[in-house]
Amino acid sequence: MSSTRRVIAPWDGDDKIAYLQGGIETTGGSTLWLSGTTATRNREAQHVGDIAAQAVFALEKTGTALREAGYEWSHVVRLNWYIKASHTDEFWRVGNDAVAAFLAENGCKAAGVLLVVEGLAHPDMLCEFEATAVK
Repeated sequence: MSSTRRVIAPWDGDDKIAYLQGGIETTGGSTLWLSGTTATRNREAQHVGDIAAQAVFALEKTGTALREAGYEWSHVVRLNWYIKASHTDEFWRVGNDAVAAFLAENGCKAAGVLLVVEGLAHPDMLCEFEATAVK
């Protein structure tokens, strides 16, 4: 089955924050929806207090789930980000650069939304990502 994608990015600088306005995907294939992934191992938060390290760890776990399902980062068409309100400033100072570098290195260009939330499932979780992939 063939698939084509047209990226919608009308504003300069979108590529510098790992964000696209949208895209049009034409496919006869399948869609994968991944629920939120966090920086946890065995139900324990990893990299406590370090939002950049937690973000990369959560994205690495998302990558594992993608591969397990037979997808790659290049198949991701929507990536939603949840950032704990108490760490929003830190995320913009250091976390976003780490996320942008990870996504660029892994060939991911996806639309999505960054939501600032009061809390996540565990008090030490600072961020969470959910992905939709199409192939």
